[in-house]
Amino acid sequence: MRNYKHRYMNKKGLYKLDCYYENKIFGKFCHIRNIAQKMQNDRKRWKRFFIKKYGIGLILFALIPVIGLIFPILFGDGYIKGVYGLCKEGHFIKERGVTTTTHKETLSGGRVCPNKWLYDNRDTVIIYDYVNFIITFIIIAIVVFVVIYILIKVIKYEKIKGGKGKMDVQK
Repeated sequence: MRNYKHRYMNKKGLYKLDCYYENKIFGKFCHIRNIAQKMQNDRKRWKRFFIKKYGIGLILFALIPVIGLIFPILFGDGYIKGVYGLCKEGHFIKERGVTTTTHKETLSGGRVCPNKWLYDNRDTVIIYDYVNFIITFIIIAIVVFVVIYILIKVIKYEKIKGGKGKMDVQK
């Protein structure tokens, strides 16, 4: 861990960025390990400290992809009716006994359909659905890659601490 300043200066490009984040992650690991050694006999207190210090951030980071569920909950997805879902089949205009995709503007009793704006802006809603899918996929991929990166660095950290994968000054 001491050779990181020298090691960082010799790197270029993405390797330098990787070395920088590796140093940050190793610093966090050392900090957590020191706290665990100080609270060695009090496992319950250590868990409480870890959850209080890092748990909320990790939980929020893991829940970021759930933001992508907001759109399907509001507008429905396929056969699932959302909060502002599409109208039932009886609410479409019938021409010659065949139900068309033309939406009735008024309900029985002369009231305006609350979902009329959904049909008026159907193209925009469909575009937002695709954009939501793409952004959700990207966010899920980022979260998975960050978790994999951290797991790889945990393995490397354990090897370095165990003396199996020592860092050379020249590397």
